Parts: sequence; C-alpha cells; structure tokens
Amino acid sequence: MDFGKALRVAQLITGVRSAQLAEQLGVSRQQIHKWRYKPDARLSLVVKISKELNMEPLSFLELGNDDRYK
Repeated sequence: MDFGKALRVAQLITGVRSAQLAEQLGVSRQQIHKWRYKPDARLSLVVKISKELNMEPLSFLELGNDDRYK
C-alpha cells in the first residue's frame, strides 16, 4: 500500500485540491503535502481522508496500487 500515491490519485479523480482538503480536515496545506508523499498512514487517517473524499477506505487504499497512475 502506498498511502501517498492513494491520496494523490484520489485527489486527481475527485478534483479536490490540497487547500480544500486541508480546510475540510482542519489541517494546513503543508500537512496535506507531507501526506501526499508518505508511504503509510494510520487507519484513522485513512478513514478520515476517504470520508472527506466520499470514498470507501478500501477503495481509497487500492488507488495506491493502481499502476495506471504514477
């Protein structure tokens, strides 16, 4: 699982920008940037982010293994 890649792909698919996601989650844009390149994450963070992106957590994580996206 590549959490950062999953986040990048999910943002691409949903059209949610980092600034918008940061506001929804109550964190800084810099924190979103850090997460975008983090290889793994706690389950609670995965659940929180996938909820904000209107995705199921497992579907979100599977994006990190999708070879169609780099």
